[in-house]
Amino acid sequence: MRDTFQGYSEAPRKDALRELKAELQEFSHDGLTALREDLVRGAVVRGSWSGCVVSYKRGAPGSSRRDRLGRARNAFTVLWDNGWLTDEEVASLVEGELERRVPAGAPSASPERPENSPVAAGEAAGQAAEARVWIPG
Repeated sequence: MRDTFQGYSEAPRKDALRELKAELQEFSHDGLTALREDLVRGAVVRGSWSGCVVSYKRGAPGSSRRDRLGRARNAFTVLWDNGWLTDEEVASLVEGELERRVPAGAPSASPERPENSPVAAGEAAGQAAEARVWIPG
């Protein structure tokens, strides 16, 4: 099968990013977090479903072999496989999808800000509750 993308242009890039955004909406939370970690490490595969971006959909690399419409190739996978999209561009969209899923008013669980993680918030609430314990006397 021959790719129709012969070189870089803005229209295919926009299509690819739009396709990726739609795919990320179908990802499990575990898939998004695993993908984010592997993008930071530079460990996401190009040219194979055994660890490419879309394969993380169900929680781990290689856990999915088709996109949300059952296709093995789409506008995103073509540009990703050819190296026309960077790990940083994809990581930015993954972060955006994770942030979109956080309920309004909830603290961010960004790895760069662990003090805002749900675990840290729960610990702080527990400490505050312990400080208010009433002891009958």
